[in-house]
Amino acid sequence: MSGKARRLAYLALSIVALVPSCVSSPAYAQKAATSINVKVGYVNLALIKASTPVSASSEELKAKAESFLKMSVEESNKRLAKAKEEKKSDDEIKKLVADLQTQINAKQQAYAELVQSANQQATQQIAQAVAQVAQDKGLDLVVDGQGVLAGGQKLLDNGVDITKEVVGKLGSPTQAASAPAASNAQAAKTGAGTK
Repeated sequence: MSGKARRLAYLALSIVALVPSCVSSPAYAQKAATSINVKVGYVNLALIKASTPVSASSEELKAKAESFLKMSVEESNKRLAKAKEEKKSDDEIKKLVADLQTQINAKQQAYAELVQSANQQATQQIAQAVAQVAQDKGLDLVVDGQGVLAGGQKLLDNGVDITKEVVGKLGSPTQAASAPAASNAQAAKTGAGTK
């Protein structure tokens, strides 16, 4: 081992030996014992998603996209069966299969992008509503009560549940749920058909 390598190894061992003594020093202990007064709130995110039109419309769009895609596959299968009945050559059938698969893939991609966009929009709207309610209530931190791995009961006992206020801010599922879903479904149908 060269002199430089030996000095680096000695320095590394020195640092490793000093870190525990620094961490256990009274100054560190004093700093760690200082408490911060944080007002914590929590939400039931699953309940919010199930109770609001923003999530309902994205779920409706997903169902419609799956239905349109299924119809496209059925139509493609009919075209393929017709080509076989007409005794088309193997090359023509292979080309038809490739074309149909390309069309289905394009539609699937377009539908997936629309659904992803709707989900992102729903998540943003929920986050904005949570932030607004948290600000109105003077909360410093809001967590999903269902996702707390440790200290959950203490959070539920001492935190502020703002789920109802967030649902109220976002509206009920019957309000405007059909309008965005219908326009998104129409966009999915026409947008995917052009690819």
